[in-house]
Amino acid sequence: MNREILQILVLEPNLLQCDLIKVALARNGMNPVICKEPGALRRYLQEGRPDVLLIDTYLPGQNGLELISQLALEGLLGRTRVFFLSSLGFPEIVHKAAKVGASGFLVKPLDPDLLVSRILKCFQEPEQLCM
Repeated sequence: MNREILQILVLEPNLLQCDLIKVALARNGMNPVICKEPGALRRYLQEGRPDVLLIDTYLPGQNGLELISQLALEGLLGRTRVFFLSSLGFPEIVHKAAKVGASGFLVKPLDPDLLVSRILKCFQEPEQLCM
């Protein structure tokens, strides 16, 4: 990765989890940007071109997996790597995440150190899934 500071876009409806993510990323030299609602995600992706998008699989009124699939079809993800967050780590959900192009999948409640290490691993070994 040529850029010194990774830009991380976060779409996590649980405020406690969102704060935990923000602190863990900032503490490790990353720049977290919080997207508060799924409807604003397109604008953030177009304007910010983040390195990573952390997104919950289940968003208020919307399925995160379907949203990412749609954004990919629209060409809005570009080089942004997508990590899904979910309180359900069932194999079929992880498989669906991989099928829509996820770079990683993490089960909540999140381990902040694991979150950071998986993101960094994704840039060290870009061809591998960081699940």
